[in-house]
Amino acid sequence: MKKIITAKISTLIITTFLCTAAGYKGTLPNINEQFEYKTHSPQATKNLFNTTNDNTKELKKVPRENKAYIDIILKKDKTSPYINDLNDVIQILEKMQKCIKNGGNIQKFNSIASSIIDHADYMNEKYGEKPEKYYISFSKLQNIAAQARNIATLRCESQVYIKYLTYQGDGQVYSKDSIDAQIKAFSEELDSAIRIMKDAR
Repeated sequence: MKKIITAKISTLIITTFLCTAAGYKGTLPNINEQFEYKTHSPQATKNLFNTTNDNTKELKKVPRENKAYIDIILKKDKTSPYINDLNDVIQILEKMQKCIKNGGNIQKFNSIASSIIDHADYMNEKYGEKPEKYYISFSKLQNIAAQARNIATLRCESQVYIKYLTYQGDGQVYSKDSIDAQIKAFSEELDSAIRIMKDAR
């Protein structure tokens, strides 16, 4: 019984202690100056958007009778898959152009040439039986791919055979001057192909 009474008295003392205003006694720092910009700044109180319904009166009706609006604004992008594929090819051809201009090594040249050949094969497989096969850009890409293959092969062969052949007779095709002339002609074809493909977009 004494334990119960003691427990009740302890609970009463703790409750009384907690309920009394026995807290921090002292002065608090003035922090108004630090946060004054939040209450007086014009940006803090400015409404960026007018949320009233008055704006609906200012909206103009869609000029659906205007043919230019319908053609330009409402119609969806009609870029054909062929043009999208051509854009990818243009980027690769421009890489090859840059490689030739900077005198890229055989490995880099052959890597880009391989990418051109792969894209030409892909385009041929995708559009070889479609009207796109009659486009100048399509035939130009096939020609560029064939040239890229020939020069890549020639440059690789020259690394092997030039050790055993002189620059006369059969070895003449592997001479530096001969290869440089073919690369120059290829570079000119690249420029022409890129212009044609960009015009097709």
